[in-house]
Amino acid sequence: MAVSSYVGEEIITNIIIKQGEKTLEKEYFPRSVFNDPEGKSAYIIGNGESRKDFDLYSLPQDTYGCNALYRDYEPDFLVVIDRKMYQEVVEQEYDQKNTVYTNHLNMSRHGGTPHLIPKNPHYGAGSSCMHIAVMDGHTDLTCIGFDCAEDGPNNNIYKDTNAYNKSDVIVHQTVWAKQIYDFMLSYPSVTFRFVEGTLPEKFFNLANCTAISYAQLTDRVNTQNDKTI
Repeated sequence: MAVSSYVGEEIITNIIIKQGEKTLEKEYFPRSVFNDPEGKSAYIIGNGESRKDFDLYSLPQDTYGCNALYRDYEPDFLVVIDRKMYQEVVEQEYDQKNTVYTNHLNMSRHGGTPHLIPKNPHYGAGSSCMHIAVMDGHTDLTCIGFDCAEDGPNNNIYKDTNAYNKSDVIVHQTVWAKQIYDFMLSYPSVTFRFVEGTLPEKFFNLANCTAISYAQLTDRVNTQNDKTI
């Protein structure tokens, strides 16, 4: 599949209520990222602790990463949902030289040079990465660092740092699991491949969802790299 047909969209940027009448202010955002997925898998990188020992720099294009991932690794596309996290990204000027996706509210509050999440489903960062990859035209997604089988103490590589919860805070990670599950249901022709992690069993009852080990991921990456030499 080549570049997807998405060309841009008009969104509501402000709602004004005056004398009982509602006025919607709208703005058109043309497509600003043109990524060709031809011949490539998409690698979706979450920040669950299950990925902490894997070398992300071994991955080929296209990589879609979440929030503070940029501190340790530069994905091809960084997706930032949290307001404080986006503010940090702008202050570090990461968006000046890299492709960053966010929502309009973050853009209007903190400026920067981001790209609007296309057809924003208002998901968390991990699910939004999957959404953007599919919007780009990818039909094969390998998902790394997803630990959302149950609610519990914060399972995140960046816990106890700016914009993240403390280690002992109970996080409702199953909310993200439900988003991912519903998203997979919506795209039965897209393959979702999860690398280890802690995930709900029902994920793997779906025909388009499978599980692999990090050893199997390494074999896949090496095979893909050999084809491009």
